Amino acid sequence: MNAPVRSMVPDGPFLVEDVAPGVIQRRLYPGGKLGPDEITRNDIPGGQTWSEIVMLGDETDDFIMGLPDIRMPPNQLWPMHWHDCWTVVVALEGKCLVGDWYMEEGDVFIAAPSIEYGPLLIGPMGCRLLEVFGDMALSPGGYGPEYRDHPTLQMGNHVIMPREGVNKRNEGHSCLTVEGTEGMWKSKLEPGWSWDLGDPDDPNRGVMKDTRLAAGETMPATERGDWYAALVLGGSANVAGKSVVKDDVILAERGSTVPEMTAGADGIHLLEHFRTTRAL
Repeated sequence: MNAPVRSMVPDGPFLVEDVAPGVIQRRLYPGGKLGPDEITRNDIPGGQTWSEIVMLGDETDDFIMGLPDIRMPPNQLWPMHWHDCWTVVVALEGKCLVGDWYMEEGDVFIAAPSIEYGPLLIGPMGCRLLEVFGDMALSPGGYGPEYRDHPTLQMGNHVIMPREGVNKRNEGHSCLTVEGTEGMWKSKLEPGWSWDLGDPDDPNRGVMKDTRLAAGETMPATERGDWYAALVLGGSANVAGKSVVKDDVILAERGSTVPEMTAGADGIHLLEHFRTTRAL
């Protein structure tokens, strides 16, 4: 008898179409915070998560930026943990408690590399999160030794290890406040919002931007010097004769040119991701 799987990842993208040389339109799986076919309703201890990932980079790159789209069931609890790269959590649907901050749609949580945060407690209606990792190879991170028997961690390859450095402040605690705590920040998506995943003077830092175009407004064709992705959070646009809508991703390889984008009747809301500043 096979054991249930807590986190499920699809074999491949839901929909992919070519837009231009080196540029594709990828559509994320449907189902919202419940996941495809309401998969997060599966009855397993700790709850069923479902995710897919968009990756900025390939085997020729020294690092890959990862954009996991994660659907999580009501009231699921993930104990405090850390990732060894810059981590950005964006609440797309539903609510999620991070530490003592009850995040709502559009809220953004940022953690510096190797900073332990949490717990994550999903709201009573479930939640959909975009969790951005600046460097996928460093994303596994770890959980403190006291969580080795936690029900939510029993069916995954989670790393259990002693805390080091500043994370020793969490010994004997199960929750960490976000406001004013070293190495983590509260933010919110709004027009013109941006965030550097690294030192502002480092050209290899990742960058995220909230970009909004009014109806009929145009973003000119742009050559991207590094990997680039734009996730449509709302509205629509025309790109090279193709209609892009909510949950579409325009993904561009290094050196490719993203064609001109013209916003539709309701405008368009993009969350842009740049593997490094060379993609700007």
